[in-house]
Amino acid sequence: MVAQPGAAHQLGLGEAFQAARESGALEAYRRKRWQPVPEYGLWLTEDNLPLLTSEQALALYRASNSRQTAEFKSNPIEEVRDSLDFLLYDTIKLEGRLDECMGEEGAYKLAGAGKEFISYLLCLREPALFGVWNANAERALRLLGLDPGTLRRGHWGLRYIDLLDALHRVMRQFPLGDFSEIDQFAYWLTRPAQKPSN
Repeated sequence: MVAQPGAAHQLGLGEAFQAARESGALEAYRRKRWQPVPEYGLWLTEDNLPLLTSEQALALYRASNSRQTAEFKSNPIEEVRDSLDFLLYDTIKLEGRLDECMGEEGAYKLAGAGKEFISYLLCLREPALFGVWNANAERALRLLGLDPGTLRRGHWGLRYIDLLDALHRVMRQFPLGDFSEIDQFAYWLTRPAQKPSN
């Protein structure tokens, strides 16, 4: 594990991030991923999910920054609805749902849908509980010395729980309001020109 940055460096990072937000430097990213959340949230309610269209599913997929669009489009909309309903509303434990939706052999695995898409949907529904798992989050944890070292092997659900634990530490260290803010922070932190040096 990388050594954690000192308190002064953390303060500098926190201040630089807030300055970047206030200057509008993150506005395009925020607008693409998080501004449509109220609308997306309506699509994902238990009552509306059976009415989800292919166009809406694709909009969610693109907002998650997932890249295998052609593969994702090959999923019948009925399978997309079933997978999302299982992920968001089934009563089995989160770890089990994630393994079924992320694992290659999972019963609810959608073509082209990886951890970025699945975790983004969870965060859309419950941004105070669930974080986004993508390359930015992993890089940010490494830069901050908080990488749990378990994100690349084992059960998908348990790996996600380890990620959440590490992201909670980020939330406390840089006081951030919820996991959508952590996503923006991770995006900003992994752009080298935007973060301060020691």
